[in-house]
Amino acid sequence: MKAIGDRIGREQKVSLARRFALVPLGPPLLTYKSNCKAMLTAVDGSVRLLVDRPYKAGEPIIVWCGPQPNSRLLLNYGFVDEDNPYDRIAIEASLNTEDPQYQEKRMVAQRNGKLAIQKFQVCVGKEKETISEMLPYLRLGYISDPDEMQCILSSEGDTCPVSPCSERAVLDQLVVYLKSRLAGYPTTLDEDEAMLAEGSLEPKKEVATRLVRLEKKMLHGCLQAANEFISGLPDHTVSPCPALYAPELK
Repeated sequence: MKAIGDRIGREQKVSLARRFALVPLGPPLLTYKSNCKAMLTAVDGSVRLLVDRPYKAGEPIIVWCGPQPNSRLLLNYGFVDEDNPYDRIAIEASLNTEDPQYQEKRMVAQRNGKLAIQKFQVCVGKEKETISEMLPYLRLGYISDPDEMQCILSSEGDTCPVSPCSERAVLDQLVVYLKSRLAGYPTTLDEDEAMLAEGSLEPKKEVATRLVRLEKKMLHGCLQAANEFISGLPDHTVSPCPALYAPELK
């Protein structure tokens, strides 16, 4: 109830004293889905449920919880939604502060709406778009020639000189990072699928497994996108350029 009250309060600017209510609905009477538009709302001192579809007797009522990723749904409501179009994870990239050209690169990043420490949101189904958004930022970190840096500073946009070897270095760094992040989970995606298919997990373990499985799917989507970009290089056999001050990924 507290989570419902807090969300209503934030979205409708209800005072703290009016954020809490007892709502006698819950599973199996109430089902939460991210792809419907029915919501619990505060109206004239009461909580009302405005539905978005007709219901038959005994059919569970579906409620939207707002545009939240599954990590927030789990914290706020104790479940994850397999069809959540708002699901996302973050990849943090940062310019190397040891780089002699750090300040210049920070200025270029800010000019293009990015920070020295930038979080990129990987949205479900849009993993390739996120990798494309990250590439100009990472390319900037690989610049080492002061003349090239001055050329970028005097130009407009986020254009950086792109050679096959520097592009390969950027993409290789992404691939290594994504594989490392996936390896950090105690189980693989295939093992998660097998455990869920078996149906013997206790409830808390099952919902946690569903959450990490969905996270891994997004990371695998990013990895596939990075490998596709590598395959599309004019000469993907070229050795990657060395970079003393490559950006950091977390």
